[in-house]
Amino acid sequence: MKFLHTADWHLGAKTNGRDRLVEQKRTLDEIESIANHENIDCVIIAGDVFNTATPSAETEELFFETIQKLSNGGDRFVFVLAGNHDDPTRLSAGLPLASKHNIALASTLSKLNESAFNKNGIIRVVETGKGHIKIQKNQEIATIAYLPYPSESRITEKVDPNLSYAEKIQEWANISASAFNEDTFNIFVSHLFMVGSKTNDGIIKVGDIMAVPVNMLPKADYTALGHIHSAQEVGKNVFYSGAITKLNIKNTDLSVNIIESENGKLVDIKKVALKNPAKYQKLSVHSIDEASDLLLNYDNLDIIELEFVQAEPLSASSIKALKKDFPCISNISLVRTNLTSGEETRTSRISTNDVELFKDFYKTVRGTEPSEDLVKMFLECKGDENETN
Repeated sequence: MKFLHTADWHLGAKTNGRDRLVEQKRTLDEIESIANHENIDCVIIAGDVFNTATPSAETEELFFETIQKLSNGGDRFVFVLAGNHDDPTRLSAGLPLASKHNIALASTLSKLNESAFNKNGIIRVVETGKGHIKIQKNQEIATIAYLPYPSESRITEKVDPNLSYAEKIQEWANISASAFNEDTFNIFVSHLFMVGSKTNDGIIKVGDIMAVPVNMLPKADYTALGHIHSAQEVGKNVFYSGAITKLNIKNTDLSVNIIESENGKLVDIKKVALKNPAKYQKLSVHSIDEASDLLLNYDNLDIIELEFVQAEPLSASSIKALKKDFPCISNISLVRTNLTSGEETRTSRISTNDVELFKDFYKTVRGTEPSEDLVKMFLECKGDENETN
């Protein structure tokens, strides 16, 4: 059998107010193409299909259209796990219809209705149980044991509250993995922080809140994880597939994993890069002309954080015109320099009143002068409406 592991779609995510749905749809189309090209039998989505617990109707429509296409008329099994951004009840509401297409929506450990799945496809569901599901192709069987995102409050209801978080995870995960057999290909799926995994802010260490050591996970032929957006291996055959779109400027390569088994044994794991339909970059410039020249290399889907390094702030009209000409701009900031030395201006608080400091801060962040109404609001909040400029 061949499996495709993906996670952290975060459909409906926005960056600085900008909608990313068109970009995300292109990436989902690419994942479908990869699944078809690689003759994938089972797609595993390891949590956070949505960016919010209350996605828009358009976002939900994109999700359900995508998993229906991925199911290939029921000939491909699609397994969807609830992550911390997904509302468990809302995600699983479509299960009665989804199961007819051989799609499992797993939000809890509750046993799924085996008889509801399509029995006429190439891949058939042959067993369901508490936290697990078994699928079969020809004579080969794969056991998928799963643990939806285990929040502290949710997991404490199920196990001894005196256990540590990692011990609770271990106990809960072992319930699911009790369905593993030596003669089946065993996959564990969850949405967790693992000790030793790398985030944009560093490596998660022992003692970090909500982090689990790899040796406390069930032993599986492959472990498919979601939650961290950088693709990486954190233990033997324990993988984060990473996010499918750049959700912040620090995200690097985007990919999915392809796993192949034969006679219940792991044959191959390979990483397949995604093309990333939108660039997400920061540009540092010294003038509007320089910015305009560079921005000609980007299209409207791209996300560009523009940083001006210059002595004077931009006028509001200049910022408005630049954003109109180049919709790819998501944010404009200013690093002010001294005209003579080229160094960043550093103003002493001792010689500057609070209004001047506020104005300087606002210009640094927004690249333009604050309005009189905004300054007045600042003084009202500060409790000194009589302070002068």
